[in-house]
Amino acid sequence: MKTLLSALFIVVPAALSSSLLVAEETTEASICEAKDMTSVSYMENLQPNSDVDVGAIYQAKTEQLIAFAEKYNLEDFQIINQDASVSANCCGNYGSQISMNYTVTYKPSYSAFTAFHKYGGTGMVSTYRVGMENCPITK
Repeated sequence: MKTLLSALFIVVPAALSSSLLVAEETTEASICEAKDMTSVSYMENLQPNSDVDVGAIYQAKTEQLIAFAEKYNLEDFQIINQDASVSANCCGNYGSQISMNYTVTYKPSYSAFTAFHKYGGTGMVSTYRVGMENCPITK
């Protein structure tokens, strides 16, 4: 019994330390997890003195953005931030305006930036790539 107990004190710590070493080795492995983040803005003029449903406009624009991502095959597309605001009628020129802004992510794609610019119907588009710390440098 003493021999068995002594053997356990040697085997168990050795097994635990070897599994900890394996865990440390796997967490040290560098993984390239780059993603493109794109910000897009839309603005629509609202008729003066109209009782327009700005929530419906906002929802429709969100649905259009999701459909755009599907049409242009933006892999792992996700809306990570969105906001909307309505401005008051200023100086009687256009009535009110609704401004809608989105930040989206997807797998890196230079052609997606072109698609947003040409076909996204946006007033403004900007993009940047994140998570490149562990990625190989490509030309």
